Amino acid sequence: MYTKEFFIESTDVNAKLDIKLSSLLRMMQDVATEHAETLHIGKADTLDKGLYWVITRYYIEMIKYPKYLTKIKISTYPGDDMKFIFPRYFLIESMEGELLGRASSTWVVLNKSDHKVNLRPFPGLVVPTEHVENEIGLPEKVIGEGASFIEERKVRYSDIDLNGHLNNTKYMEYILDMKDSSFYLNNKISSILINYEKELLDGDKVSLYSDEGNLEYIVGKIGDTNIFEVKITYQKR
Repeated sequence: MYTKEFFIESTDVNAKLDIKLSSLLRMMQDVATEHAETLHIGKADTLDKGLYWVITRYYIEMIKYPKYLTKIKISTYPGDDMKFIFPRYFLIESMEGELLGRASSTWVVLNKSDHKVNLRPFPGLVVPTEHVENEIGLPEKVIGEGASFIEERKVRYSDIDLNGHLNNTKYMEYILDMKDSSFYLNNKISSILINYEKELLDGDKVSLYSDEGNLEYIVGKIGDTNIFEVKITYQKR
């Protein structure tokens, strides 16, 4: 288990003074990156060797959104490896220990040369695992249908991360931007499931589709190829 504290700044929140999910995802990514360094599966064992981490699925449940000018702590720990798939879990808590949210994710390691999955990225290394009571389940496959075209987004320079593709926090921004701010004044996301199917690179144009309703389905496509799929549950404020 690895824990890091964060202070929620003005740039991290929305008009309701709740932390934005894209900001929370960035913080989760930061704590996961730091933890990877302590486990010897960080930069020296990936990027410096022509490899890079890619997240394949994310599931987030929010119980209570942290507010502006408060501090939170985010804890992360790895689950049991599934051959070349590496699960990672997260707990979001107040400084007093109140559970605010939790998440699970699955990751793989790709070769930079051909962007294919490396089946043995850390030979001889055993990553220690942990489990907690009432642990959230791993992300499932998104299943949905009936989505209609909403808009097209072009991947820009500022969207690209150190691996040269659209960062997972930016996917979240694309998803949230599909509804206007007035919607979020009256509704909030209670859970979100994301499947990342393909990488998005600088200059790519992704078409975004959505259905309607309390349990919403979103899909991003290039042509007929699904790039990412999302299922969201909203609740009234």
